[in-house]
Amino acid sequence: MLSHHELAALLLIRDANAPLQTLDSDFLALTRYHLVEMGEDEDGYAPRLTMRGKELLRRLTQGGESGREDGAR
Repeated sequence: MLSHHELAALLLIRDANAPLQTLDSDFLALTRYHLVEMGEDEDGYAPRLTMRGKELLRRLTQGGESGREDGAR
């Protein structure tokens, strides 16, 4: 089960407009659950959601949003 801090970190990673540079305990827990991973882009390495993380957030937010696939607002 995710703590409220881990869930907030997962949402922050999903909603970030710029790459996040963090390796705190919440991020490390999310990597253990295979919900986030370190990804590389033109700005360097940054945490990003895995398919499992995207699916979890889709299921958690399904009732509040109109079933959008990408999780964007």
